[in-house]
Amino acid sequence: MTIRSTIILLTMPLFLGLALVNGALLYFQDRSEMQQALNDQALAAAVTVAEFVREMHNPHTDLARPVRKKALQAALHHVSGIDGLYLLSPHETPLALKASHGWDPATSRAPATLRTFASVGEKGDRWVTALVPAGQGRFVAARFNAQPIHDHMQAVYRDVFLIGMVLALLATGLGLFVARRITRELDANRRQLAGHADDTGLHIREAQNLADALRLMRASHEAADARRNLVAARKARLRDPQQAVAEMQAALFTPFAVRKGQCEIAMRLCGEVPAGAFFAHVFTETGGTAVIGICRADTPVDALAAATDTRRLIEHCTGAADLQRAFGRLPMLHAYDVLERFDWTCESTAEPHVLAVTDEATSERVRSYCRNTPGIAPGPLLASGEVMLSPDGVFAIIGPAGSHDGGDRGLDIGFDSKDGAKPTDIKHFTH
Repeated sequence: MTIRSTIILLTMPLFLGLALVNGALLYFQDRSEMQQALNDQALAAAVTVAEFVREMHNPHTDLARPVRKKALQAALHHVSGIDGLYLLSPHETPLALKASHGWDPATSRAPATLRTFASVGEKGDRWVTALVPAGQGRFVAARFNAQPIHDHMQAVYRDVFLIGMVLALLATGLGLFVARRITRELDANRRQLAGHADDTGLHIREAQNLADALRLMRASHEAADARRNLVAARKARLRDPQQAVAEMQAALFTPFAVRKGQCEIAMRLCGEVPAGAFFAHVFTETGGTAVIGICRADTPVDALAAATDTRRLIEHCTGAADLQRAFGRLPMLHAYDVLERFDWTCESTAEPHVLAVTDEATSERVRSYCRNTPGIAPGPLLASGEVMLSPDGVFAIIGPAGSHDGGDRGLDIGFDSKDGAKPTDIKHFTH
């Protein structure tokens, strides 16, 4: 659906709805007012005559006198729309105060109160009849012609229809004008964005804002594409197998910490380590077993694969016996430069125990740092040690989860491999 047809379909029902509502209000209000006016006119004529004859002893005789009859007819001559006026008395012929053709008032029943009703003749003509009690069983019947009201309302109906048609044409014209204006502005936006014109002469502020927003979005998209291409090109230039192995090793061996009761085990790779470096841990019936080491292989990729497989085999063990069988099979599957194991129980971890695969100096610095920072859980202790000492190697600390000398005095530092803090030289502190 085009913009032009959409706007026309939206504007025409609005204009037509307004026209129909206003026309209906005008039509029904005008008809109600004219109908009420005619009813009041019929009642006024009938009530006037009824009150006039109410006190007469023999109104048929009195009103038949030439003088009164002539005076009454002269008065009724000034009443517009009256078709007939009759006085009806029990057991007497209706007295025609103003004779009517084609109307027999004798068929009307005496009313208990004032009453009016509308009727339609055999030829389609319309009438309003008023019946008013006149005392002693008598009543007055007056009939007025309602055809002028009907004709007037037909004219009003035609006017409402014509007004609706005019408004429909007006709505169509306005819709076409607005749609053409918006379409022209959107076409100008498209040409401007396509670079076919420098000055398209936009006059609608929203259209200009839309053009600016679209240009900004296009520029941002082009800049994002260019940046992605540059980053991809840079990574392609800098990427090498060694870097890929290091990234995969960091993803597979993220810092590890687990707690069982009051014991906590923390393990991580720190600094520059061989591709075959690994750590693993498994719970047993009496406590658990922590394993760290370095696999040896012909290529870094094979060493990383061996380290990953070793960790999988150890951590899939379900008990001490299963773990012992796995250790018996490991030398047959892979070659190891270093393979250290520590079996712990909750009683053996009253003091932190450090496992390290590194050089002697670094190992001593790490152990000294642990001795000089008592009360810190193994996880935060190992994380802070990596930041403070910048060691290279594989490390594991097994110890109590908190301080055992009067409360948790240590701070939960929570460093990991993503910490951006720079290492601090604390040789004097550790020695």
